[in-house]
Amino acid sequence: MITDSFIRALTIDKTYRKGMQIFLEKDRILEFNTEADEKDPDRKHIDALVRGSDRRYYDVSLTYNERTDQLEEEFCECPAFSNYDGICKHCVAVLREYMNHQQGTTRLASKVRQTSWDGSRSNFAVHKPQTTYAIKNLLNMQIQKKTAPILQKDAFGRVRLLPSFKVNRENLETKIQVSFKIGIDHMYVLKDVSEFAENMEAAANFAYGKRLQFIHSVESFGRESQPLAEFLVKWVKDWEKKEQGNSVLYYTRTIPKVRELSISGAELETLLDIMGEDAFELELSDSVVREWRVSEKIPEMDLYITGKEGGIEVATDANPLVRGREHYLYFAEGEIFKVPIKDVKAIDRLLFCMERKVNNPFFVAEDDIPIFCRELYPTLKQQFLCHIENFVEEDYGIAEAEFKIYLDAPEKNVVTGKIEAVYGDKKYNVYDRQTDYESRDFVKEIETAAQIVPYFERIDESRQELVISKDEDTLYSLLTEGIDEIQQLGQVYVSESLKRVNIRSTPTVSIGISLSGDLLELSLTAGDISREDLIDILGRYNKKKKFYRLKNGDFVQIEDDGITTLAELREGLNLTAKQLRQETVLLPKYRALYLDSELQAKTSLSVDRSRDFRALIRDMKTVDDNDFEVPATLSKTLREYQKKGFLWLKTLAHNGFGGILADDMGLGKTLQIIAYLLSEQEEKGTADSRPSLIVCPASLVYNWESEIHRFAPALKTRLIIGTAAARQTLIEAIEAGEVCITSYELLKRDIKIYQEVAFGCQVIDEAQYIKNHNTQAAKSVKSIHAGFRVALTGTPVENRLSELWSIFDFLMPGFLHSYDRFRKEMENPIIQGQDEEAMERLRKMTHPFILRRLKKDVLKDLPDKIEKNMFTRMDGEQQKLYDAHVKQLQMFLDGASDEEFSMSKIQILSQLTRLRQICCDPALVYENYQGVSAKTQMCIELISNAVSAGHKILLFSQFTTMLGDLEGRLEQEGISYYILTGATSKEKRSRMVKAFNEDDTSVFLISLKAGGTGLNLTAADMVIHFDPWWNLAVQNQATDRAHRIGQKNVVTVYKLIAQDTIEDKILELQERKKDLADQILTGRAMESVDFNREELMDLLRKS
Repeated sequence: MITDSFIRALTIDKTYRKGMQIFLEKDRILEFNTEADEKDPDRKHIDALVRGSDRRYYDVSLTYNERTDQLEEEFCECPAFSNYDGICKHCVAVLREYMNHQQGTTRLASKVRQTSWDGSRSNFAVHKPQTTYAIKNLLNMQIQKKTAPILQKDAFGRVRLLPSFKVNRENLETKIQVSFKIGIDHMYVLKDVSEFAENMEAAANFAYGKRLQFIHSVESFGRESQPLAEFLVKWVKDWEKKEQGNSVLYYTRTIPKVRELSISGAELETLLDIMGEDAFELELSDSVVREWRVSEKIPEMDLYITGKEGGIEVATDANPLVRGREHYLYFAEGEIFKVPIKDVKAIDRLLFCMERKVNNPFFVAEDDIPIFCRELYPTLKQQFLCHIENFVEEDYGIAEAEFKIYLDAPEKNVVTGKIEAVYGDKKYNVYDRQTDYESRDFVKEIETAAQIVPYFERIDESRQELVISKDEDTLYSLLTEGIDEIQQLGQVYVSESLKRVNIRSTPTVSIGISLSGDLLELSLTAGDISREDLIDILGRYNKKKKFYRLKNGDFVQIEDDGITTLAELREGLNLTAKQLRQETVLLPKYRALYLDSELQAKTSLSVDRSRDFRALIRDMKTVDDNDFEVPATLSKTLREYQKKGFLWLKTLAHNGFGGILADDMGLGKTLQIIAYLLSEQEEKGTADSRPSLIVCPASLVYNWESEIHRFAPALKTRLIIGTAAARQTLIEAIEAGEVCITSYELLKRDIKIYQEVAFGCQVIDEAQYIKNHNTQAAKSVKSIHAGFRVALTGTPVENRLSELWSIFDFLMPGFLHSYDRFRKEMENPIIQGQDEEAMERLRKMTHPFILRRLKKDVLKDLPDKIEKNMFTRMDGEQQKLYDAHVKQLQMFLDGASDEEFSMSKIQILSQLTRLRQICCDPALVYENYQGVSAKTQMCIELISNAVSAGHKILLFSQFTTMLGDLEGRLEQEGISYYILTGATSKEKRSRMVKAFNEDDTSVFLISLKAGGTGLNLTAADMVIHFDPWWNLAVQNQATDRAHRIGQKNVVTVYKLIAQDTIEDKILELQERKKDLADQILTGRAMESVDFNREELMDLLRKS
């Protein structure tokens, strides 16, 4: 389909415009015929008869291929067709007519010649594939520019441009025009600036006369004239942009020759800057001087002020004053002086008005002379030589204004301010702008009032006074700062009623803390502030406020952190008004460490800690010094950091707290728990020890039993498994000192039977199983009766802070308050608002009860893992399928309402999963897919190279079908492997793990969810994640099957990523979720992990 841009690309702009002019004029295209080629119907032959501008008629013949969108042949009888590159204006007009014909809007009558096409016209330009016209033109210009110095030795670099100016002052404006001469020795008048600009654009070889012909480029001009040539080209471009505002007129009118340019003052200054010190020709009305120069001297400009009846007349001399770009240009005696605009800012508008004759001279009425003298005359005297006649400035002076300010409190919570300007014996309210207008200094009055207004709430126009009405912040600012500031402006009078409002100094806060059994006793006082006033202040506390107003109207200053600390404690400890009214506030003992940390750095308040409270804090802060003995049988087995973990567990239990042992994967959390359980039995004896309960995933039940038997055979274990009847029997038979082990799933079923058992210790392994506090698993573990509770997890926070709340709700119910309050005061502010203070408060509360060590920090003999992302690109059918699915999902997200979006999240997740599957292998989605998978190819190559080098590999994928496909490829390659999925029995799973660690099998294919936890596969030194999963914690758990205690080699982790797909975005998401866990444990700022429509759209965008 032919378009305007198609036609434009075949010729230059000038020819295109002329062709459009022909097309739009009536009766210029007289005959028009089009017919399809007999052999190829897509080839259209177009004939037309076009009347030229010289009254001659020209045949035009064209061949256009609709299939390839190419003009294959063109011909016109006009001379220009043969002499210039590109099509001529007649061809442009005919192509534009054919464009209308294609659209069914042709305007021609049926003057169609019946012609048969035989392709025999001899002058036809038959098309072979050709360089795009615009590029061809550019290449020709480059060649011409390079050959010009050789071919035009006499002209190159010598062509001159000489400007000639005309400046004519008229009533409403000063007109400025410039024309040019061009030449080397002999100068020609430049008759058409537009033509000159076109020649410059086309690098045309153009003749102005017998003595001047040259290739037009900037380099062809002398150094002084090059900026002038560039100015002309720019001026024409700017002029054409203005003309294009009406496209029809632009194409149909005859383009006039532009000899004299009408320029602005700014453009005149640009040209004068180019001329520098050179003289130039300038014709100025009322001046005989023809040769002018720019002068750097300060001009002597005359100003005449003459007293007239009823006022004064002000006029400059007759010399023009033109506002340029950065200067006023002053013309006098063959010189143009430049006056910086910034130096005359005060009278800039005045000078601009006086450019026009109609405003020069101007008249100032007698009433306005005082303002003229104050506002304009001082600057005029600095810039002009003033000639005064019948005018005495002193007769119109204005007395200096002084100010009186009256402050009053006419009623409760209302303060008013009245400002008076005093001129001798006369007084005026500054908001009365009507009285004695000519004899007042309104500028000073307004400036003074503007400095007072910020200390008030609003202006009462009817009463002409300032008002504060119930705005305590503004009133406090007025009383503490404003009055002193206002006294610098004038005399201030304060009424007795306002003086009665007192500003009370900051109260001294005292806190007493003592320990009473399992409770803390807290006493609070705040100087002479009554308990009711203190409760009121704390109830309205805002950390940004510098004061609080008491019920009697007084203000209490808050200048130190005493009240702030009380307010933070009230919020952090969830203290109610009822509790604060008591002489002593009772709190759970687990608040002790948070309370101590909050008060530790507060020097502005008095804190009295009892001896037993100090002992408790010291006990928790010096765990290493506590007097607990590591069981002798494990003393040599435990590493130093594991001994510290043991002491930490003992200290928590001794003081009645619970905790999270959150060591990195593979650091031996199980062993530290076993050491604690053994220690408790050794201290109390088996008969006197209450039983313990370990709850873990079903796949780890036997592992716990094995580890206890290995490290503490003295501990008696009881596995609560089997049928419901068998489990009931086992539970009812629990004995003192036994370690009972069961799974989360079985605990849910048997929870009622457990209600009769009191355990000394309850351990939940892989505590992320209770991250959703609404699940039966979470509710079941929390309903067990146990004296000491501990949670084991390498990832206490995977995705949401609610997970941390759920674990602490198990450890110490109420510690993080109710979930609704936790979500309102901590989770939402941290996740959505990135509230650093809420984050710090949460960290302070939880930090003493979380012990987390990383491998790199405590296990120097374990090589750190090396992680590497390997990227591949999809192509062919795989890329097309992916793009189609992306587009389909984007269209849904774009068009779905908020309600539809909310109701479709499951379907959206399903579509995202399909995208991830296509990234792996489209065969996971399409059974008949026969194409290749870029990622599979890369993976097999990586495995082959690794096996050749003697590595053993763990390969994880979320998609079991993908593992099946890889299984087939490994068989083809002759590579040995095992495969483990959710369908693998526990017995076979255990046999394969043992075999892989001992034999020469090269690859272990593992389903991410089935084998991500509970396996020890240290024989592997390479891990491949075939597809990234949303949750980085899950991937890291899988990696840690190899990267754990017992590993002797560096573990290399490869993540296979399809580039520019959703997998790239998953990597970014993993980092954000990783930060969520790290920030809780280290106290750094929080990032949002919630999805919204925009974030889903971002997942679909290419990186």
